[in-house]
Amino acid sequence: MIKLLLPMILMPMNSRFKLLLLLLFLVSCFGAAAQKFNWQAPVAPVAESGYHRILLSPEVTGYAEAGFADLRLYNTAGEEVPYLLRTEEPVQYRRLFRPYNILSYTHQTGCCSELIIANPEQRKINNISLLIRNADVQKKVALSGSDNQQDWYVLKAQDVLYAIENTEGTAEVKLLDFPLSDYKFFRLQLNDSTSAPLNILKAGYYDTFTESGKYTLVPHQKISRTDSAATKKTYLHLLFPLPVYPERLEFDITAPALYYRQARVLTKAEQPRRRGLFRKRRRREAVAPAVSFVLHSNEPATVTLPRRQVEELTIEIENADNPPLTIAAVKVYQLNRYLVADLEAGESYVLRFGNAKAKTPDYELSYFKEEIPENLPVLQTGNIENVSATTDRKTPTSKIIIWAAIALVVAGLAFMTVRLLNEMKRG
Repeated sequence: MIKLLLPMILMPMNSRFKLLLLLLFLVSCFGAAAQKFNWQAPVAPVAESGYHRILLSPEVTGYAEAGFADLRLYNTAGEEVPYLLRTEEPVQYRRLFRPYNILSYTHQTGCCSELIIANPEQRKINNISLLIRNADVQKKVALSGSDNQQDWYVLKAQDVLYAIENTEGTAEVKLLDFPLSDYKFFRLQLNDSTSAPLNILKAGYYDTFTESGKYTLVPHQKISRTDSAATKKTYLHLLFPLPVYPERLEFDITAPALYYRQARVLTKAEQPRRRGLFRKRRRREAVAPAVSFVLHSNEPATVTLPRRQVEELTIEIENADNPPLTIAAVKVYQLNRYLVADLEAGESYVLRFGNAKAKTPDYELSYFKEEIPENLPVLQTGNIENVSATTDRKTPTSKIIIWAAIALVVAGLAFMTVRLLNEMKRG
């Protein structure tokens, strides 16, 4: 590179200027090629300004690059709109505060306070959480249980509720632990002899539960079935109209009533492979590891798959000496993924993708992802348009022009180098 740049530095100013313009033209050609996207999809209209989630359909994720580095969002002015990428969790663990019914909360001046709560379903519990208004105080407490509100039995003779200093809110949850119990009623006695009573807003417990992530149905073009008596197996073959990422399968099995079958999902992953500079990208298929599972009549007939791009799926079911299963349908889903962006009402947006050379954008919005709410309005994308075909029809010789420019620059440099060497010899 230095040998090529040196003659350029030494050549006359007007020649260097012309060559510099040529190089700038070449760089701009490469820059334009690097920003070229093969596909685009319009985003549904925005009703109200603010942050929204744009759902990435199976068509978008199928034609985009695997890591979504090529996703770009533009407004009508052609300006790039920053976004965050969010993915649903297959299973989410949440904690929910479930209040008890407070039957009474009485105070005796200079003595004590008494809180009675009901546990009508007689759940087995070992803690009570109290939502209390902030107070700089410590309280001695005692807990007892009863099934009739007449006979009370000690659960915890003494405990201490420490000072509450919550700088982020006006109330705080305090946890009181005790041995596992299923009394219908619980009585909490607080010592108020040295201070005023606490302002207890709620009493309850935290329930941890699971919530499944949201999925989108992936349409398949064709499904075929083969029942082999020789191998005692059933084969289901699903063909998709475009590359997709199946992450969940649901089987609708109608017969027999009781079944237990070993099964496998055989996938054919697609991997890109280039063959020369001027040839189109071709694909070669490689057999991916099988995913084994069991279809059991006592469990939901669902299967979770690792995220791989495929154009077809083969499901193999072991029947042994049993008759084949009667399967009414097989549904394919992918986990929801969204672009989160600040959008304006009345503005039109378009999503562009399909560029293997694109790099992941660096938006400062990533530093504020914790401040953006989770539950946002969801926008759909419209029909996908192949913009590369239109561009190629308009400029069929674009690649030839770029390579011609490269050849011209090389020839110019060679000519200038030879000319400079001849002038040095004459000198």
